[in-house]
This record gives sequence, C-alpha cells and structure tokens, in this order.
Amino acid sequence: MERGRTLKSPAATGQAAPRVRLDREERRRQIVESCSDLIATRGYSNTSLRDVAAHVGISTGTLLHHYRSKEELLVATLLAVSDDFVEHIEEAIRRSKDPVRRLQAIVRALLESPRHDVGWRVWIAFWHEAALNPELAKLASERTDLAESLLAGVIRDGRETGRLSCPDPELAAAELAALVDGVALRLYGESGRWSRRQAIGVLDRLIGDWTVDGSA
Repeated sequence: MERGRTLKSPAATGQAAPRVRLDREERRRQIVESCSDLIATRGYSNTSLRDVAAHVGISTGTLLHHYRSKEELLVATLLAVSDDFVEHIEEAIRRSKDPVRRLQAIVRALLESPRHDVGWRVWIAFWHEAALNPELAKLASERTDLAESLLAGVIRDGRETGRLSCPDPELAAAELAALVDGVALRLYGESGRWSRRQAIGVLDRLIGDWTVDGSA
C-alpha cells in the first residue's frame, strides 16, 4: 500500500457491502429469533414471511430455502422458545436440593425473569393457532408434557423426602403448570393487569399448601 493512502469502505465508494455468509444453523437461529420478536410485537396473523425476511435482512427466497412455509417456521419458533423454557427450568432445579425451593425457583425463572417476555407472547399466539390446527395442538401438548415431567420429578422427590404432601405428583405437576400458564396469560395477554409479584404470589401459595411443615 502506498504511504499516506487511505483505503475507503465500500459504502464510501458507492459499492455494495459484501454479504456475510452464515452457516445454515446460525442463519436458521437468526430467522427464528426474528420471527419470535415479530410475533411478540405484532402477533402471528400480522407477521408474514416477507416481514421476517426483511427483519433478518435476507430475501424471502433465502428464508424459504430454510423454512418452506409459515407454519413450518412457527413450529421451529415454538420449539426454540420451548427449549429455552425447559433449559431455564433445569437451571432452576439445580439451584437447590430442597424440593420446595426448587419449585419456587422454577416459578421465578418462568415468570420473574424478563428472559421469557418474548417467549410467553409467542406461546400465547401459538395457543390461538393450536386451537384451530390439530397438528399444532399435538405439538403444544408434547411440549407441555415435557415441562410437566420436570415438575413431576421435583414433586415426586418432595413427596419421597416428606417435604411435599402430593398423593399424585403427575396430577400436581399438571395443576401447577396450568396455573403457571394462567397467570402468564394475565401478565402477557392482559398487560398491566397483574404484576409479576402478584402472579408469583399465587403460585407460592399453592406450593405452600403442599409443603408439609407449612413453611417454604
């Protein structure tokens, strides 16, 4: 390079900036994250594949190379959101050996942390679509079963150690999961009506009712 000569960027010379080619998995992750953000702010029906592609900065054709339809992208988005919920539940379980503390940590992981603000709104949108689509309903049920199995494991441990009074851990897990979903609807489907503290308080009272010594 000549002394004193300054290289100009493509933008400064009027040239198009070179495109960055991402590997397949990274591009798919980017598309799913953009879809999550758009569904959380616009809703599923108001989010098109063209919107998602524009949000990512790619063509619709490139997006369709990764996901063949809007429904396929929705499923991928839901799985990613669900995996994050499950990962956070597992992290909460590892924080304590006491089953009661574990349940409390799970509740806080799901409802107190802003980590799932987008995820809950995606789930709410997905529930609406699943009510009309049997295939989506089946997927929603499978992901719910996975989360409930983790809760049931904690409750079963609490029953065996004498910390929790729950004759049927699976039923108790289903009830706790349903209540989590219900308060999440209050928090995210009716924004401003409930606070996180109020939502968590409802769940803490249920856990307190199960606690053998009456304390949590």
